[in-house]
Amino acid sequence: MKPLALAQLGLVCGITTFVLSACSTLPSKQAEQKSDSNQVINNDNFAELEKKPDSLAPFLEKVSQDHQIPLKDLQLAFDDAKTIPSIKKLVMPPPVGFQKNWKVYRSRFVEPKRLAAGQQFWKKHRTFIEATANKTGVPAEVIVSIIGVETIYGKHMGGFSVRDTLITLGFDYPNTPNKTSREALFKNQLEDLILLCRTENPQASLFKKCLNQLGSYAGAIGLPQFMPGSIRRFAVDGNNDGRIDLRNSPEDAIASVANFLKAHGWVTGEPIYLDIQNNEEAMILAKKLADGEPKAKLKLGDLAKDQMISKTELPDTTPSLVVDLPSPDSNGGTEVKYVVGLRNFIAICDYNRSFFYAQSVAEFAQALRGEVPGQEVTAKKSSEKTKKTSKKSSKKSTKVKQASN
Repeated sequence: MKPLALAQLGLVCGITTFVLSACSTLPSKQAEQKSDSNQVINNDNFAELEKKPDSLAPFLEKVSQDHQIPLKDLQLAFDDAKTIPSIKKLVMPPPVGFQKNWKVYRSRFVEPKRLAAGQQFWKKHRTFIEATANKTGVPAEVIVSIIGVETIYGKHMGGFSVRDTLITLGFDYPNTPNKTSREALFKNQLEDLILLCRTENPQASLFKKCLNQLGSYAGAIGLPQFMPGSIRRFAVDGNNDGRIDLRNSPEDAIASVANFLKAHGWVTGEPIYLDIQNNEEAMILAKKLADGEPKAKLKLGDLAKDQMISKTELPDTTPSLVVDLPSPDSNGGTEVKYVVGLRNFIAICDYNRSFFYAQSVAEFAQALRGEVPGQEVTAKKSSEKTKKTSKKSSKKSTKVKQASN
């Protein structure tokens, strides 16, 4: 995922600004199939063959000059480079009129099978996870949650050549209004990939193999789905074997996720989010304050004063934002869940710039820790009696629900 993570470009559901962050898969519709080197996409604008962009050659010449890498080495490593037409379709924005659906998005991640896998992963690596949590201040359940949401602990790490993915997105991005800025971003990631692989594998065959490692349709790599630039800047050698391997080393992945969040402002002991009061006045104010930007422009004390949230022990000056999570309702309209995001919510948005993503990570972390998030993990099978029991239990717990301590 890029310590830059891919945001909505039509790629993720939360906001509309595009940046590259730690992860860049689209968790809501993981495209993990391998591309066929002879594939032709028979789909209107995507009915084209794989090709090597003409502008790739001058790009490699510049990289060679800027970083003192022999041009022949780069030409050899890219001699069979090509675009992947299917990726262009995958990164297209959603169609006009597309309605976001928080309930469906959430159900893909906070669900029994992923929860069971997370608990198994946590148990297997408990000693290292707990040590990392103590060292960084990032809770164990949050680290485990992110790896689970990204790849189900390595089950879905992507099936596309990272080199060819970044060539496609950097030199042949679909004709969207922001095509130029997108291509610039992915060209930078391709340069980071070259530098990453050259440092780790200067020998020709290994260099090329590194470039062609498999990743997501946005170029993200390994268990935590880091983009090449994020690997270079935030990845950590967790098992101290002298190299960073996010694909095969759970320790490297665990340490890297925690390091990324810490570097992006994680506040030890502060919740990820707080629930708002369940009344009409709080809902009206939340709707007014929710602007879709992952920026903490509000102060928690003001929200408590306006009775949007219960009074907490956090300082009144704690930076906050109101998060909106819309879903279609049964009458053809939209129902919205609102929460108050804090600084750790924003740190997760820096990993993947999506409100849906950050809230899913938070609620999955709650479920891993044994608490009942906003909706039960087994909601589809829950009876009305079970739902009422959950409500009574939640009232007896804490003053304010929080995703993580």
